[in-house]
Amino acid sequence: MVRFVRDWSYHTAKGELMPPQLQKPIWWKVIVGLLLIFIEVNNRIHLAANLLKADNQGEQVGMNIAMVALIALGCWIVYSGVKPMWRKTR
Repeated sequence: MVRFVRDWSYHTAKGELMPPQLQKPIWWKVIVGLLLIFIEVNNRIHLAANLLKADNQGEQVGMNIAMVALIALGCWIVYSGVKPMWRKTR
């Protein structure tokens, strides 16, 4: 726990530069985020679209809100996975 806090404070301190080995993308975040996006887009443009059809307008609104939220979450996870590539190194 102490090491985590020390490492976290080191990387979040202003003016501190990251070591070069931490400038690589975090691949599991990129893969999980892209899977979230792909699954939601696939559900939206699926050939058998009647399988995911809402019964009423309330369900349709809920499904659209969930779709937008999951795509936004996927984009955020992908961004957090590739963000270390743009940080400054020592």
